[in-house]
Amino acid sequence: MNVPHFPSLWNLPANPVFRRHAVSRLRPWRFAVWLVVTQVIAAFVWMVSVLGYLQAQGYGRVDVDFASPAFQRLLEKHGTNAYLCGWLSLLVIQGLLVVLKGTFSVATGVAREATEGMIDSERLSPLPTGHKVIGQLLGLPLLENALAFLLIPWAVASAWLGGLSPAMMGKVYLIFATSAFFHHAVGLVAGTLIRQKILAGTISQVMVILLHFVLPFFGGFGIGLLSHLGMESAILSEIVSATPEMLRPKGFFPPDIISPPVDFFRWEISVSGYHWMITVTALAALLTMLVRRWNDQDSQLLGKTGTALLAAWMLILTCGELIPGFARGHGLAELFDIGNPRLSMSHASATGIPLIGVLWIAGFALVLGLINLLLTATLVPTPEARARSRHLIRAPWWNDGRNSLPWVVLLSLFSAIAWCVVVRTFLRETPALQVVEFKPADMLWVTASLVVPACAAHALVLWRGWKVALFAGFALWVVPLMIAVIGVLMSVPPGSWPMWVAGMSGLALPGYGSFAEVAGLPMMNCRAVFYVSLAVHAAAT
Repeated sequence: MNVPHFPSLWNLPANPVFRRHAVSRLRPWRFAVWLVVTQVIAAFVWMVSVLGYLQAQGYGRVDVDFASPAFQRLLEKHGTNAYLCGWLSLLVIQGLLVVLKGTFSVATGVAREATEGMIDSERLSPLPTGHKVIGQLLGLPLLENALAFLLIPWAVASAWLGGLSPAMMGKVYLIFATSAFFHHAVGLVAGTLIRQKILAGTISQVMVILLHFVLPFFGGFGIGLLSHLGMESAILSEIVSATPEMLRPKGFFPPDIISPPVDFFRWEISVSGYHWMITVTALAALLTMLVRRWNDQDSQLLGKTGTALLAAWMLILTCGELIPGFARGHGLAELFDIGNPRLSMSHASATGIPLIGVLWIAGFALVLGLINLLLTATLVPTPEARARSRHLIRAPWWNDGRNSLPWVVLLSLFSAIAWCVVVRTFLRETPALQVVEFKPADMLWVTASLVVPACAAHALVLWRGWKVALFAGFALWVVPLMIAVIGVLMSVPPGSWPMWVAGMSGLALPGYGSFAEVAGLPMMNCRAVFYVSLAVHAAAT
C-alpha cells in the first residue's frame, strides 16, 4: 500500500492550502494597486517625518541642501533622530497593514470559507493538520505581509543614512513578526469560532484594540501578563537601548514612557524578552486551539488538561512579576504612579488602612475572577462531545465529553492560591499594611467567591446554552454594576443600596470577599452583602 508523501511543513510553495490563498490574494492588478498606494503613502510619511524633525530642530526654515555646511551640521547633530522618526512612522504603517488589516483579512477569510463549505472539504483531505493551519495562517494575510515586506527598503534607507544599528532593527522586526503571527492566529481563531464574516472581522478588530489600548490598563494592578501582549513597549525598549539619544532632552521621546526591565522571581528579564515569552505562550495556545478544531469541530478549545496547564502558567507568570517588587519593599507608591491625592498611600480608610491598598487587593481578586471565568468558559463540553462520551466504554477523565465541574473547581483553586500568595507577600512587605491580619479562613472565603460564580456560570451554560447564559450574565452580573455606578455618581452613599446592588453581581464577588474577610481591610460593613450574594449564587448552582 502506497503511503502518501507530504512536503515539509514550511515548504509553503508545495502547500496546496497556501498556494490557493496566494493565487486568490495576490492577483496582479489588485496587488499592483495596493503596492503603489502603500509605497506612495510610505514615501510621503517617511519624508515628512524626517524633514519635519529637521525643520523643528533648525529653529526656523531650513534649506534642504546636502552641499550646504549648515545643513550638514544639522544632519550631524540631529540626523540619527530624524531618520529614526522616519523609521518609526514606517513601523506604524507596517503595523496598520499587518496587524489591523491582516487580522481582519484572516478572520473574514476563514469565516467565508466555513460558510461556503470549503473548511469541511479541507477537513476531509489527507493533508496533515499542521499544513492546513500554517497554510491558512500565512496564506490569508499574504497580501498585507507582502506589502509590509516591500516597505523594508525605506527602513534600510533609515539605517544607512541615520546610522541605526542593524542588530537593533533585526530584533525589532523579530518582535514585530512574532506579534503579527500572534494577531493573525487571533483572527484565525475568531473566524473559526464565528461563521459570520462581518461579525468575525469586527470581533477580531475589537480584540486588537483591546490588546493594544485596554489591556495595558490592567498593568496598574500588576497583571503584566495582559499588559505585555502589545508589542509597543518591547519595541521601544529595544530602540532606546540602542539609541539612547532619542530620549529627551536631546531627543523627542519622553523617558517616563519606557518600561523598566521585568523582575521575574529572582531573574531580571528585558521587556522585549518578557513580551516575546508571553506572546509565544499565547501563540502556542491559539495554535493548539486551531489544531484541535481542525481535527474535531466539536472539541473544546484547549481541552481540560490544556486549559489547566495554561491557567497554571498564567498565574505563575503573574506571581513571578508581582512578588519580587513587594519583596524588595516596592509598595503601592512605586507600583502605581498615583497622581490623585485621594488615592495616595497617606490617605487612610476608617480602619487606618491606606485606601489604595484596599482597592488594589480587591481589584486584584476581581481581575483573577474575570480570568478564571474566561478560562472555565472554555471547559463547557458541546452536546456532540457529551453524546460521544456516553457511547465510549471507558472514556478517559480528561475527555472533552466528561464532566467538567471538577476542572472548573480546580482552576478556581489555582486562582485562589495565586491570590493568597501575592496578597500575603504584599501585606507582609508593605509597611503601611503590616497591621492587616491574614488568616487561613480568609483564603477559604475568597476561594468560595471564585469557585461559586464559576460553577454557577458553568451550570447555566450546560442547562440553557451559550446564548441564554450570555444574556443572563449581562442582565444579572453587568447591569447591577451599571446601576450601582449610576447611584454613586448621583451622590448616593456607597454603603447604602449601591453596595447591595453591586454585590449581587458574580463579577464583583471576589472583590467583596477581599473586603469582607481579610481582617482590617473593610472600609464599610459589606460582610452581609457578601454572604447573601454567595448564598444566592450557591443556590443557583
